[in-house]
Amino acid sequence: MTELNFQCKKCGREFDCEVGKISFPIEEDRPRFEKDIACPRCGILSMDEVWLTELGQTQLGAVFMSAE
Repeated sequence: MTELNFQCKKCGREFDCEVGKISFPIEEDRPRFEKDIACPRCGILSMDEVWLTELGQTQLGAVFMSAE
């Protein structure tokens, strides 16, 4: 299970979210998460409704490097 740091585009809040297993499909330009992204204030969000913070990018990079 993996936790990533996001920022909600709706309310601007930064939050950590347990996204479960992460896959990196070759045919897609973004990772796929096992669980939904949920802002504590706004609820379930799509990838287009959040930013991956600098910390989140570092966390995702670590997962990607360990997957290869």
